[in-house]
Amino acid sequence: MKIFALFIILILSMFAHNFYYENQKSKIINDIYLKNSANLKENFNKLIKKKQGQTAALTYVLSQDTTLINALIKKNRNLLNYSNSISGIEKFGEYKNLWIQIIDSKGYSFYRSWTNNVGDYAAGARLDVVQMLKDPKPMQQISTGRFDMTFKTMLPLYSDGELIGIIELISHFNSIAEELKNNNIEPVMIVDKSYTDKFIKPFTGLFIDDYYVANLNASRVLMKKIGKNGIDKFLNIKDYILFENYLVTTSKINDLHNNPMGYFVFFNKIENIDMALLNNFKVTHYKRLLIFMLVLILVVLLLINRKYVKNLNKAVLKQTSEIEEQKKDLKSLLDIYDKNVIFSKTDLKGYITHVSQAFCKISGYSKNELIGKNHNIIRHPDMPKEAFSKLWSELKQEHTIKLEVKNRKKNGDYYWVAADFGPEYDKFNNLIGYSAIREDITSNKDIEDIQREIIFVMGSMGESRSEETGNHVKRVAEYSKLLAELYGLPQEECRMLKEASPMHDIGKIAIPDQILKKPSKLTVDEWEIMQTHVQKGYDILKKSNRPLLKVASIVALEHHEKWNGTGYPNGLKGEDIHIYGRITAVADVFDALGSDRYYKKAWRDDDIFSLFEKEKGEHFDPKLIELFFKNIEQFLTIRDQFADRYQE
Repeated sequence: MKIFALFIILILSMFAHNFYYENQKSKIINDIYLKNSANLKENFNKLIKKKQGQTAALTYVLSQDTTLINALIKKNRNLLNYSNSISGIEKFGEYKNLWIQIIDSKGYSFYRSWTNNVGDYAAGARLDVVQMLKDPKPMQQISTGRFDMTFKTMLPLYSDGELIGIIELISHFNSIAEELKNNNIEPVMIVDKSYTDKFIKPFTGLFIDDYYVANLNASRVLMKKIGKNGIDKFLNIKDYILFENYLVTTSKINDLHNNPMGYFVFFNKIENIDMALLNNFKVTHYKRLLIFMLVLILVVLLLINRKYVKNLNKAVLKQTSEIEEQKKDLKSLLDIYDKNVIFSKTDLKGYITHVSQAFCKISGYSKNELIGKNHNIIRHPDMPKEAFSKLWSELKQEHTIKLEVKNRKKNGDYYWVAADFGPEYDKFNNLIGYSAIREDITSNKDIEDIQREIIFVMGSMGESRSEETGNHVKRVAEYSKLLAELYGLPQEECRMLKEASPMHDIGKIAIPDQILKKPSKLTVDEWEIMQTHVQKGYDILKKSNRPLLKVASIVALEHHEKWNGTGYPNGLKGEDIHIYGRITAVADVFDALGSDRYYKKAWRDDDIFSLFEKEKGEHFDPKLIELFFKNIEQFLTIRDQFADRYQE
């Protein structure tokens, strides 16, 4: 009778367990989808803020152009041509399809980079222009106009404290859409249909019914499905919906009147969503169910043979409990380690024998794709071979080594880690392979990359003003780094000098075109104005406390000083000239003489070398010239590697 009662309890318990399991499973799946949807919206907002910040920085740099101020004062739009600046920004940065508009102080369009159609009354069609003219202050917003939905940054322009106009930089959504696609998210960025009639020439030319699609790279397949299933279903999703094999999330923005303007619909494949929480619940549930069934079996055995089973059951239960606790503790520790520590092991030849979940997550590969493969599977082409040669040399000597490594993800993206590599031994103390523990430092490296990119773009803008060759700043950077290494400067200083040297002529953005681009010899007065570019460059950069910009300010100020004291702006002599200025002087002159300019043809190598011999100890630091000639082949290799296309 008691056994029968136990069987009834077992059956009821199974039903209860199943009911609990299904309810909890549904709740966990919903929580995972809600969290994924919230994270996607948060990441999208971060991308928008990042884009707005970069757009504002570029707009500020463009607003400092003296040619722009002179053009507005003289009311001569023919002075303006931003095609070179836009081409440089689009070539060296992530921005594509940038538009620049200048509006005068009366609200009339003065200049548009994408069309010659100007002179219309912009303030009559745009409230933001009216607001800016009434209350001049920086303005950032997402707006939909006559051509597209865009990021827009507007800054007031002044001359002698008087408002003379507005500069507006417009960039499109494609760069954000591209970043989302790189993270396996398919975006479809839709403008509210109330704006359709306002479009003159839609930028992308893409529509779903009466709704304009703002990203060129939108999936045509998904656009067709949206139209077929009814677009309203996708525009006002509160949290998420499941559509075919996608989790779909929508983020909405309103215009200045708080009416709907744009809908950002994100399609995330369900197979890409991390379901670890659900899997953990399943394991825990079935483990509990198994334990419960074991307990019931033990109780049945206890009833069959009270005396014998009672004592045995106590011992078994006690040992089982202790083992389970130990297993739980150990598994908990191992799970925490596996999920949070980026860890791997290889054999002596570098073939992967073990990876953690955290390693798989950051690399994008599964364990099956990694085990048995050489570690080169995640090697990024940007990493120099010398770094890995040093790594293997140290490991083969059974040393530990720390190294910052840029790795490649499965999807072609990248990530940075600070890794501790070391030897791995068996229980007999025999070397059997190597292990590595890593820390994700991608965010820090991305910040450094953004700083370097801004510096490089600003340097390129300075060069493009004077119509220098396209790769001039790249070559000067590489020559400066090589000279710094040969001179014996620490590696960190060599790196900083390479990244700062592109800013050596940033002050040229403040030199008028009639002087900067004059094909004939400058007059005495014009030459004095030209020489001010070093002080102007220094004044731009000196306000920053960041080490990299400090180095750039020194380079900008002192790269025209001469060893014999006849240079400018301060007539410094010998080692009173900072080593950064002395190095950049050699690199800049070598590249300038060897490159075609609008006012001269490139010099022959023999003529350049003769000049360097003549100017050793006069214009240039003699030690640097000696190092130059001893290593001339390395400099010529750099010149060939970064040659301008028309010279190749």
